[in-house]
Amino acid sequence: MSDYKALVYAHRGGREWAPENTMAAFRKSLEARVDGIELDVQRCKTGELVVFHDHDLGRTTNGVGLLKDCSFDELQRLSAGSWFHKEFFAEKIPLLSDVLALIDGQLILNVEIKNLPVDYPGIDDDLIDLFGDYPHMDKIIFSSFDNRITKALQSKQPEWKYAVLLDGIPHDVVEMASAMSAKFWHPYFESLLEDVCREARNAGLKVNVWTVNGQRDWFNMLKMPVDGIMTDDPLGLLNFIGMVAKVRA
Repeated sequence: MSDYKALVYAHRGGREWAPENTMAAFRKSLEARVDGIELDVQRCKTGELVVFHDHDLGRTTNGVGLLKDCSFDELQRLSAGSWFHKEFFAEKIPLLSDVLALIDGQLILNVEIKNLPVDYPGIDDDLIDLFGDYPHMDKIIFSSFDNRITKALQSKQPEWKYAVLLDGIPHDVVEMASAMSAKFWHPYFESLLEDVCREARNAGLKVNVWTVNGQRDWFNMLKMPVDGIMTDDPLGLLNFIGMVAKVRA
């Protein structure tokens, strides 16, 4: 596999170098020239699609309560970075549209739709409206632990790219992906078995694992091999892949 290359995805923009799911993290991802970014999307009370992981605001902002109960103006009064370091105090919860404008097709975006346990009826149509004019759909992958959303999107936009997102291995992931017209499988790395990975890749699925941190686990995933690795430490992974390549040369 001399031409093998695992793609590096910055999980939530890279949680080691900046507050997660912020424009600062996404800018660092661009500067480091990672292959892709994984981010999370929800809808706030006034209908805007925002990039945020938790349903509760408490862990990564100085606010309280649920994101779904806040207007976008209310969210903009919060700091989304001070919990990480005081230098990021000015970071806000970004609009997905602002992230798209920043990235502008320069790398792959894995858009994880957060629809559990909070249900956002019609979020599939919101995404269709937002991405309708985006000129780089070849660089977008949609995934969700609520596979009903992925299927709903696929039924309306069959030409877009979709991933089966799972923690654990289903009875037949190839069959499951086929039913969803998904070309990607995103398993939790500790659940992945080498023979199942090989079977999926032989069937044409791209296997991108989450969330892999540390050299031992990176090495195991490269050895498997997988197509992409989502990590909180993208710079560390980039350096590790470079070091492995030199050893193998």
